[in-house]
Amino acid sequence: MSLTGALILLASMAVSTTLLLIIVVFVWFLDRYDREPMHLVAAVFLWGASAAPAISVFALVTAGRIWLGAEGDLAPLVFSSVATPLCEEAAKAIGVMLVVLLTRNFDNPTDGFVYGTAVGLGFAVTENYIYGIGIGAAMGVSDLLILVVGRTFLAAGVHGLASATFGGFLGQAVLTRKRWQRVAWMAIGFFAAASLHGAWNMTLTLVGPFVPGGGLRSWLLILPVLYAGYVLVLAGFLHAEHLILKRQLGDEVALSLAPAWVAEVIPYYRRRTRGDWWPRRNERTVISRLLTRIAFRKHALRNIPQPEAAIASLEVVRLRQRLRAILSPPANDED
Repeated sequence: MSLTGALILLASMAVSTTLLLIIVVFVWFLDRYDREPMHLVAAVFLWGASAAPAISVFALVTAGRIWLGAEGDLAPLVFSSVATPLCEEAAKAIGVMLVVLLTRNFDNPTDGFVYGTAVGLGFAVTENYIYGIGIGAAMGVSDLLILVVGRTFLAAGVHGLASATFGGFLGQAVLTRKRWQRVAWMAIGFFAAASLHGAWNMTLTLVGPFVPGGGLRSWLLILPVLYAGYVLVLAGFLHAEHLILKRQLGDEVALSLAPAWVAEVIPYYRRRTRGDWWPRRNERTVISRLLTRIAFRKHALRNIPQPEAAIASLEVVRLRQRLRAILSPPANDED
């Protein structure tokens, strides 16, 4: 590769990485009700960019050695459509599951969607560099730019959507306390993520733009469908969160555990962002987070057996006490 080509490759990869980071931040911002700590989102992104590719390469090399005995023209297609998605999605899923195991900042499907997007796009960044350096060396400038742009908008989108789907199902598992239901939700999420990834790889192999006879125009039609699916899944999770908040906080108001305005403000993003429901901005943020966590913790208590529910409900009591201390501060004594 010429010096000009190398510089173009580095510049285009830098732009690609920056764009994917912006998407992660934008998705984090869209988590309207209880945004995750940015340092955890960054850590999951780094897992996707470092540990996940290393684990998946090791797993794929091992699977490839086993696959050497496979015969037939379909063996490469089956490997790329089955083994590759399973290994890569498992490696990415570990990073999201570590957030559940090591922190208390994973409460619901939208949290999982955010972390899944971060790990998926982190993986895509490293994969783009691998393809750019490995394949780009033999390409001209125009083909190199097409490769980088295509992988940024198509392959990265699939990684983000697949991992975000698993993260959403993992979030549903967190809200479910019965062990068999948690395992079922995680298994369904992983199967869905691997299936999305596998279907993409199969389509790319059979009718991709670089396959003889593959139509570039028809392939580009997949781009809006892919991202429309991503937006619809995120919108669905956000709407589900809205319903949880509306129902659970309505119960808090009905039981006289919260003032009436809570059910009219907190479940609605635009109303929460206005400053007319509480005078101090820093306290508004704390109040919103406390009420959101109360709602999600109460929602998670639904399927817990009674002895365990009694213990788990102590956290709800503690959150209510913190909320009450803010909403009803002690009056100042007057001389």
